[in-house]
Amino acid sequence: MLSRIQELLADLYDLHPVPDVECFVCGPELLAEVAGEDAARRREVLLVLEDEDGVHVALYLDPEVLAQMREEAPRFDALQLATEGVSHYLYLTFRERNDEAVSQLELEVQAEVDKYAAGLLAGNGVGLLRERHRASRRSERLPAQGARGMPAPRELRERSRALRERLFAQATFLDAPDTDEGERYRIAHRAAARYAAQLEARYVDHGRLEELAIELRRFYRLGARDKLALTRQ
Repeated sequence: MLSRIQELLADLYDLHPVPDVECFVCGPELLAEVAGEDAARRREVLLVLEDEDGVHVALYLDPEVLAQMREEAPRFDALQLATEGVSHYLYLTFRERNDEAVSQLELEVQAEVDKYAAGLLAGNGVGLLRERHRASRRSERLPAQGARGMPAPRELRERSRALRERLFAQATFLDAPDTDEGERYRIAHRAAARYAAQLEARYVDHGRLEELAIELRRFYRLGARDKLALTRQ
């Protein structure tokens, strides 16, 4: 399931192939050794070590989350934690390959957006958008939205509203607001919530899904400052 999430996000953002995230999943022993015994309470942690040989990563996910990912229909909370972990892995890899620095805030903002985008376009939505993009370059025609696996516009509007409610309106935080972590997560959360609302109003409500994909790819390649500035518009 982690590999499927990786494929979905990589297709959506038109990313170059990277190693399968499942090869980098670690257990609680390594997590405790690197980040301390208390780190496991977060349930999802991307471990990063940089040395003269390069950047080394490992992804910790709570055993219950991994068990849920083996189910046919994982629980929503487990799916979101898994998506967050895969997002962190992909975005760090993307920035590192471009020799660009990345902040923790930027990772969190992108992960929140990725959870919305992946949930909205789950199924064949991303794949069909990719084929539409490729076909447009070849001046070919593909079936209209709602065909061949693409959710109908009304279904997408309803899905978007439900996702924003669960991801943003009903969110809870592990860290207190007066801590560095708590402040960072809340800033990222508010920024992503505003951006998701913008995407819904500008693209989803009008069935402009190809333009939605273009906008998401553009946002993916912005730095933290530009991401935050865009979400305030």
